[in-house]
Amino acid sequence: MTDLVVFGFGALGTRLHRVLEGDYPDLTVSGVIDRDPAKAGRKVRELCDSNRFGDLTVAPDLQTYLANAARLPDVLVHMTESRPERIEPQLIEGLEAGINVLSASEAMFYPALRFPAFSARLDLLARAHGLTVSGGGINPGFVYDVLPLVLARATSGVTAIKIHRTIDVTGTGPGDIEHVGYGLLPEEFRNRLKTGQIVGHMGAPESVALIAEFLGLPIDLVTESWDIETADFEVDSGDPTLGILPPGRVIGITQKAQGSNAGRATITTELRMYYQPERFGLEESDRIDIEGAMPVNMTVRPAFQSLFGAANIVASLIADFAMAAPGLVNLLDLPLGAGRRSAMRLQIDPSRAAEPGRVPLRAVTA
Repeated sequence: MTDLVVFGFGALGTRLHRVLEGDYPDLTVSGVIDRDPAKAGRKVRELCDSNRFGDLTVAPDLQTYLANAARLPDVLVHMTESRPERIEPQLIEGLEAGINVLSASEAMFYPALRFPAFSARLDLLARAHGLTVSGGGINPGFVYDVLPLVLARATSGVTAIKIHRTIDVTGTGPGDIEHVGYGLLPEEFRNRLKTGQIVGHMGAPESVALIAEFLGLPIDLVTESWDIETADFEVDSGDPTLGILPPGRVIGITQKAQGSNAGRATITTELRMYYQPERFGLEESDRIDIEGAMPVNMTVRPAFQSLFGAANIVASLIADFAMAAPGLVNLLDLPLGAGRRSAMRLQIDPSRAAEPGRVPLRAVTA
């Protein structure tokens, strides 16, 4: 049994609870933390549909939770926000308390690329305490990296990879809204982009770099660009922070990233993030095209959901993460096969006759 404390009970944290409710009997939540005064002190069942963990009371901070905890949890699942400078104190607090930390922050997928000092501090602290720290979700952590690399196993001589993703971001929480730029006027969006306040989907350069590293594709530059969409009608953001967006606000963002070598594009990604994309004639889908000795083309319809997909990815990683080596690890270094969701194992059942085309089995607990 792996014991968790969930830090951050917003749009993603509540979805994680729904995922754990029935699918992961070997994972148990012993605590929930959220700094929002409107949530702290309330029962989990008041904030989301949860029977299994509904009696838990939301603590306002880690120290309050630990003061009342019967034992130290195995993993702190961090689900607050994304920017390294904001989450570092939260991650450090968990590690210094003696807890492995798995974050849903995009910046935690491969922080050594653009945030080497931040990465080095976390790695040093985790190793000093014999703990593991990492991060990821649906993207980065699956669609832009794990999935293309799994598909690339079936071919050789890869020369180029193209990834297109169109998703419905209705219901996205405040943490994503701030750094992506939904709901702004176009001029405000462009100004914030210039000053670095808006970074869009964080993690595209990291995914591009890791694909290149794993497949040995030479690249010397990653470039990004952003296009925005507004509507001449009201659009429901699905988030209480933004509510109903009036006409003229940014309700769709297309973010492109390109990894190139000597000016030649090798890895390209295109992410279209829209509120209610069907109203703009867009189909939710994920498409991966790999050029190689045997071309590989895969399309998933509808696309892997942003929030629900991230919650599922995080849940599926916890068991392997908890057993990983100390330090800052990358999720691509964990097993890429299906994570086991229970301790059940199957054996031949000797009490029933086996016949051609019929294999009797019985379940045992490992």
